[in-house]
Amino acid sequence: MFSSSFVFSHAIMAFFLFLFFFFLFVLLVLFFSSCKEKEFLIKKKKKIPQRIFIKTSVFYKEDGLLRIFMYSPLIKEYTSYTLFPNGFCLFIYENDANKYTYLKADWVKSIGKIIYHIKGNIQIMNSNGYFVKTEEIFWNRKQKKIFNEKYTMIYNSNGTILHAINGIEASDDLKKIRLKNISGTLPLIG
Repeated sequence: MFSSSFVFSHAIMAFFLFLFFFFLFVLLVLFFSSCKEKEFLIKKKKKIPQRIFIKTSVFYKEDGLLRIFMYSPLIKEYTSYTLFPNGFCLFIYENDANKYTYLKADWVKSIGKIIYHIKGNIQIMNSNGYFVKTEEIFWNRKQKKIFNEKYTMIYNSNGTILHAINGIEASDDLKKIRLKNISGTLPLIG
């Protein structure tokens, strides 16, 4: 009924159609997978700092008086924030050079030099004898206040120890302090 040449030509045509659709399928798969790969690479691309400072000390003076001293082992400046991945030590001096507020932490992110997100082994001390210890805190330099919703301990040189279970709100010099859900030990004056 069918000649052998007719069957052979249909077999060749079917083979070429198969190859055509197979290569079309492979090209489509490669095209769409490469788009996803590019999206993945874009999402995974890390931001590169504009500047990196190693073992840096910063002195800031006003009217010849030292106002701020800061030391950090590593500072990374990005376009919208500054990162202190190994923490910093900061001294903010009052008018009297012997009175200052001290802040030490393991990690700090500064956004616009106004808001600071501070984490890890935070210690804050002022010249009035207050010592604050916590794991995370936010500092708004414009409003001159610190705050968090984490467990915070406050010690005073008079023997007072307070535990703020739900955090703290305070002026950045620790002269005004509001504790949330507190317990503690108060010395008896006798």
